[in-house]
Amino acid sequence: MKIKQSALLIGVMVAATANAQSVSMYGLIDSGVMYTSNVGGKKLFSIDPDSQAPDLFGLFGTEDLGGGTKAIFKLEGQFNMNTGAMVNGLFGHSTYVGVEDEKWGKLTAGNQIDFMFDSLVVDRWGPAFPIVNAMNLRQSSFQGLNSPRIPGNGSFDFDRLLGSAVPNSIKYQSPTYDGFSFGGLYSFGGVAGSFGTNSAQSFGVNYHNGGFSLNGAYTYIKYPELNNGNDGIRNFGVGASWMLGAAELAALYTNTANTQNGARINVYEADVTYAFSTPLHAHLSYQYQKGNDVLNEQHVNQETLSLIYLLSKRTSLYSTLAFQQSSGGPAWILMASGPASGGRQTAFSLGLIHSF
Repeated sequence: MKIKQSALLIGVMVAATANAQSVSMYGLIDSGVMYTSNVGGKKLFSIDPDSQAPDLFGLFGTEDLGGGTKAIFKLEGQFNMNTGAMVNGLFGHSTYVGVEDEKWGKLTAGNQIDFMFDSLVVDRWGPAFPIVNAMNLRQSSFQGLNSPRIPGNGSFDFDRLLGSAVPNSIKYQSPTYDGFSFGGLYSFGGVAGSFGTNSAQSFGVNYHNGGFSLNGAYTYIKYPELNNGNDGIRNFGVGASWMLGAAELAALYTNTANTQNGARINVYEADVTYAFSTPLHAHLSYQYQKGNDVLNEQHVNQETLSLIYLLSKRTSLYSTLAFQQSSGGPAWILMASGPASGGRQTAFSLGLIHSF
């Protein structure tokens, strides 16, 4: 099977080079060490937590069709640095094919990232996006949310800010009109006689004016495990950022709900990113997560500090320190390998990231 996958990859690269006007290969490699103060009551050192960014490789191609229109494709996979194994298959992270027009925008079909990530992370952060560490994103124990995305960990990245693909989807992204842009995604459930079962939908809207940005997003995904595909996990959020010289100030609110059992989490976040110099950047964040009565009224506070030093345009050193305090359930920082035995958890990561 590994030989077949390698042959397939080589075949795709050769065919793309021969037939497309422009094809590029790209990737991210992130490796480091991570210390967690409390995983089930014990300290833990781990390697390659991918806390700054996932390990990715991909192919992106375009072909000029004339008149400002081009055909585009993307094949992107995620892998485990420690073992070399693929995550969710060879190109399981994101894949699509479609057309892009200067006047009318981009229309694609495939396995695609939704707008909780596109609008509230990539577009909202803008130049600060590469500085933000994944440990700053969302997780705590929240027993009862019951999201089927990660079996046994229903609170993993519960508001989808880490960037997860939606399969069987059609996605539209508009051009920018006077600082305003928008987009929509729909995933077909594939159930005969029931159009909406197992389906998904996502929308995003963005506005930029000078150094100010305002963003909103909505995603609702129905899962077979929740009321036979007639219920799911619904997310929405609004955020803003302001560039003030060497600093970027940002704020974000997200709301996550299980439409079957009524579990709901509100998250409030405030951030500042600062460029001390061309190579040295820092990111400081505070977030407050609050579950409703279905989630035992669990309250979570987390503070995160990240430093990143650019050795070159493609290679950086980073370190991140995160503290989480939880009541009503155990603490659990995103990227830590398990929940704490109580309401406190501290995590520290140190690593190197290279892009190509």
